[in-house]
Amino acid sequence: MNTSSKDNVLSRKERDKLRNKEAILKAAVHLFAKKGFAETKLEDVAIRAEFGKGTLYNYFENKDDLLLSAFDFAVRNMLEFLYDQLSSVTDPLERIRLIANSQFNYYRTNTDFMKVIMTNQQVLMNHSKSRPVFHRFHDLKKLVVQEMQAAIDAGQLRPGNAQQYASFLSGMIHGQVRALSSGDMSMDDMHADEIIDVFLNGAKS
Repeated sequence: MNTSSKDNVLSRKERDKLRNKEAILKAAVHLFAKKGFAETKLEDVAIRAEFGKGTLYNYFENKDDLLLSAFDFAVRNMLEFLYDQLSSVTDPLERIRLIANSQFNYYRTNTDFMKVIMTNQQVLMNHSKSRPVFHRFHDLKKLVVQEMQAAIDAGQLRPGNAQQYASFLSGMIHGQVRALSSGDMSMDDMHADEIIDVFLNGAKS
């Protein structure tokens, strides 16, 4: 076998491993959302993903590692989706609006993940190996801060602290997500454009 064909075989193997890992993560998120983290067993995840339980240990150390990896996987996908959406938009305010809308759209199409992250925040906060996941969230926050600063520099927002502006908007978004997760709101009640309008213009008539 020549070097080129060997590299192609390895590449296929890596793609297969990635697909297997993603299948396990998706199965885990679904079961964590449906049954709860504590009640879900690794055997349940293996059955739903259509793998043997031993296969899971080729990818994850234990159930905690599986949960943290699911967080990391979902946030990474959200960021990739955001960067792709933003690639064709240059206006700072439109980019801020797009970020908010994209987050809501992600939660709309990934309701299992939304429920899991809302009901397992303490695991994320307290786990010794959660640093990579926090880095992902930090990347998302950094993106919003950059767009806020660009809008300030362009004179589209009044002079202020871009980090504070980003925190205000993030708080408004996640307040809606928490209300949705707790059942106080339905998916049809979530309107990112209204949040952005209130953020940009205030609530005064």
